[in-house]
Amino acid sequence: MSMSPPPSRYSSAAIFLHWTLALLLMFQLSLGWRLEGLEGLPQFVAYQLHKTIGLSILLLSLARLALRLMVRRPAPARMSPPLAFLAGAVHALLYVVMIGGPITGWILVSTAKVKVQTMFFGVIHWPHLPLGAGWHDPAEGAHALLAWLLLGLVVLHVAGALRHHLMRDDILARMMPRAIRGRGTHGLLAGVAILAILGVMAAAQFMTFSPKPSAAPVDEPSNAANAANAMNEADNVVNAAAASEPQVGNATVNEAATDDAAKAAVPWRIQSGGQLGFKADYSGSAVDGAFKRWDGDILFSPDDLPNSRISVTIDLASVDTADSQRDDTLRSDGFFDVATHPKATFRSTRITHRGGKAYRAAGTLSLHGQQRPVTVDFTLDIKGDDATVAGTAPLSRTAFGVGTGEWADTGTIKDAVGVTFRFKAKRSN
Repeated sequence: MSMSPPPSRYSSAAIFLHWTLALLLMFQLSLGWRLEGLEGLPQFVAYQLHKTIGLSILLLSLARLALRLMVRRPAPARMSPPLAFLAGAVHALLYVVMIGGPITGWILVSTAKVKVQTMFFGVIHWPHLPLGAGWHDPAEGAHALLAWLLLGLVVLHVAGALRHHLMRDDILARMMPRAIRGRGTHGLLAGVAILAILGVMAAAQFMTFSPKPSAAPVDEPSNAANAANAMNEADNVVNAAAASEPQVGNATVNEAATDDAAKAAVPWRIQSGGQLGFKADYSGSAVDGAFKRWDGDILFSPDDLPNSRISVTIDLASVDTADSQRDDTLRSDGFFDVATHPKATFRSTRITHRGGKAYRAAGTLSLHGQQRPVTVDFTLDIKGDDATVAGTAPLSRTAFGVGTGEWADTGTIKDAVGVTFRFKAKRSN
C-alpha cells in the first residue's frame, strides 16, 4: 500500500508555534543583553519576566518538537548535499538552543547563592531543581554560549529562507497560513515578520520595569512579629503612664548636690569600630547584613534612668550584605527607598533596668516613612570612663513597609528581622 504524498505546508499548530517562538526568542535575547544594565527592583522585575518567558519557550519548544515527531511535515527542499546538511544542522541546533537555554537558566536560578523564587506569570511558584552548587558555573557558561549560538542560528535560518525565496523556490509558503496565497503576499508577510522581530527586540530594550503593587497592606505586621510588636507597645504604654504619673514619696529629692552630680545622666561618645547588623531569613537561608555608617547621641547613667536617653541615626545607603546586587535592591524604593528616606532613627522614650548588666530601652523607630514602637534589649559594662554595649532588637519589616511588590510575600522573606549591635563608648567630661 503506497503512502499519501507529504503535505505542502506545515500544520496550523506548527505555524503558530513557529512564529510565536520566533518572537519570544528574539525578545528574550534582547532582554538578556539588557539585564545587567538594570539595578535594584527594576532588575528583579525584569529577571522575573526573563524567567517567565524562558519557561514559556521551554514548554512551547517541547510542544513544537512533539508536533514535529508526530505530525507529517513537508518534504525537505531540494538542494545540494552540503546545503542540506547545513539546513538540517541549523534546525537541530535551534531545538538544542530553545530547550537547552531555558534549562541552563533554570539550573542557574536553582543553584544561585541567593535563591529567588520564580513566579511563572507572577502566579505559579516554579520549583527549583534539586542540584548542588557545582552545577552553577558550567550552567552559566553554557547559558551564555547558547545565547550567542541562537543569534548565529537565526541569521543562518533567515538567510536560508531568503535564499529560497529569491530563487523562486517559495519555501516561505510552508510556514504561512493556508488562507494566505500568492508568492508576493508571502514575501510581504515575511518582511512584516522581520520587522515584528526587530520591534520586540527594541521593546525589550526600552520597556520600563516597575514592581506590582502589593495585594495586602504592607504596614500590617505578620504573625511572625506580633509578639515583638506587642512587647514594644506594652513598653511604650508603661512609659507613657510613667511620664504622666506625679513623682511623690521620693525621700532623696533634696539630697546633697554632690550626690546628685554623681548620679546624673552624662553624655557618652561612641567610639569607632562599632557594629550594627541585621539578620533576615530569605527562602530558608540566613542573610546577614550591616550598616557601615551610623552614629548615636547617648545620655546615660545607671543611677538616673528617668533622665537617660538614647538616639541612633542610621545611613541606610550604607547597607552591606556582601552582595552588591542585593544591596542595590535594598536601597531601592521597594525596600529602604533611600532616595526619599535616607535615614532611619531610633529614639528611646523609657529605659529600665532588668537586673545585673541588662537594660531595656523602649522607643520609636522611624524607617521608610513609618514610625513604630520598638524595644531594644542591651547589656552594659561600665569600667571608669569606658563602656561596652551589646544588644538586640526584633523588628517586623512589613510594619515599616519594607519589601513591596514581589517582596511583600513573607513566604520568601520572613517578616521578622533581628537587629544586633555592639560598640564601645567613652564618657564625655
